[in-house]
Order: sequence, then structure tokens, then C-alpha cells
Amino acid sequence: MPTPQPAILGDLETHQWYVHMSRTEGADLGVIKAALAATRADAADQGVNLCLLFGPTLLADLTDDIPDDFQAYPGYTSPDGSKTAKGTQEELLLWVHSDSKDLCWEVQHTFRTAVAGHMAVARETITWVYKNSLDLTGFIDGTGNPEPGDQHDRGIVPDGETGAGGAFCIAQRWVHDLDYWAGLSLEDQENTFGRTKADSTKLEVQVPTSHLSHVELKDGAPAGTEGPAKRGEMVRRSTPYAFHDGTVGLYFMGFCKTQAPMRERMEAMYGMGGEALDAITDYSTPASGSYYFAPSVETLDAAL
Repeated sequence: MPTPQPAILGDLETHQWYVHMSRTEGADLGVIKAALAATRADAADQGVNLCLLFGPTLLADLTDDIPDDFQAYPGYTSPDGSKTAKGTQEELLLWVHSDSKDLCWEVQHTFRTAVAGHMAVARETITWVYKNSLDLTGFIDGTGNPEPGDQHDRGIVPDGETGAGGAFCIAQRWVHDLDYWAGLSLEDQENTFGRTKADSTKLEVQVPTSHLSHVELKDGAPAGTEGPAKRGEMVRRSTPYAFHDGTVGLYFMGFCKTQAPMRERMEAMYGMGGEALDAITDYSTPASGSYYFAPSVETLDAAL
């Protein structure tokens, strides 16, 4: 049975480092492959969690073990043009997490040095686990995750399918307007998410603009309602960040065994199917967005 990259479903450690990169003109694929292999060994030797995630173009040059429905992130805009989730698709996402921030830095820096002139950094984000997995809004993040025993089934491509052991990923850096957020009443804040702030209990009545009503997918019932079992569940691994210029927000990362539910959620949040706009878009805006695929350990072994 193919093995998922351990960093995906393992414990989320305190410090996270995300580096998005794409190839430069004339890049040598052999140099990149050698650097990826060396970085895997480096992370393993130092006990650092490393996940290698690829965009459609680079993955196609590394392996043919790719699920059919792997699309680049197009960006999403509400029908009235007022809200946009920016698309910034890159070829590689290097995700490192550890309780030691210095080791996160070292692993990603060594890789960047090895591919200098062959890959360029488009953006990087350094994040951390905040208190009891809080977002900077004060709400618990990831409450909607499947139970730990179900996460492999929900997040990982099943055995026997192309890409087995791998996982689709959505990666976005959301920028929060915390001044706007602080001006909302507790009731409005809770209706924004569809959960209570104190303990993340699901509200019995979901307003049409609640986040939960857009992202909790169910067969034969509107999102966020009681009824049939959930479908297309994701395993979330999101953490907050704060830049020196005062920019703050959430680095959102979600894994799923298929990509379609990710696209469905984004389209719903931005009202592209006639839904009300998701209320979180009133205080937070994605500054970046990409879809990636994280191949299995065995596929990486063969490709690198």
C-alpha cells in the first residue's frame, strides 16, 4: 500500500515554513531532482517534517503517477466582481514543520541554495501554532476536520487508483482585517463562521453567509445543514502568520483525496453558483492561491 508523506497526517508541530517556487528559464531538471532527494534525506536526518508538493507542470515532468483531475488554481471572483481569491499557481511548494524553528530555516535554505539559478522563490510564509490551534480571530481552526482515524480515508488517494498514497492540496495565504473583525459583535462573529467562539460548537441555525454553510458539503442537502453524511471532506493544516509590516492572517492548507471538492468550496464561497458570498470574505482576502499534489513516498522514491 502506498505511503503518504508523513508530514501530511502527522502531528502539526509549532513552527511552519512554506516556500513556493517555480523553474527559471533554462532550468536543469536533473539539478532540481538531486536537490529534492538531498533535502528529503536532510529533513529525515534532522527529524524535521518535510512535505514536497508539486503543481501540474513540474509533477508531469517527474512522474506519470498523476490523477486525471489535477488542475491549476485559476483564481475565483464573485459574479459582481467585488471579491477575488487571487490565483498564484507555482510549480513547487516546500512545506517544513518542526518544534525547532532553526531547523525549519536550515532545511529550506539548503534546498534554495542547491537550486539557485534553476528555481526562483515566488513567496514564502512563516507561521506558528497559536495557543490551542486558534486563528487570529480567536476562533478554533480546523474544528471541521475528520476524526483522526478517518483522516487517511478522507485526505489520501485510495490504494489501486492513480496517485495512490498521494493527496491533493489547496494552499492560500489569507490576509485578515482585524480592525474590521474587532468591530463585529460576538453574534456577528459567530454567524460568520457558523460556530461558537468559546468552544467551536456548530450553531443550530446557519445564516446563508456563514462559512460553514459554504464548506460543509453533503449529498442531497444544502451545505452546513443536518441530514446526509458529509462528502468531499478535507484535512486542514492551517496556521496563522504575522509580517513585520503589520500584515496578519491565516495560511490555509487543506488536503483531500480528490480535487473537485476544493474547487466546489471556492466557487461556493465566492457565490459563483448563485450562493450568498461567504462572510469571511468581508474581513479576509487571499493574497495567494495554488493547487498542488503531494505524491506518495514510493512515487517520490521512484521519481527522485
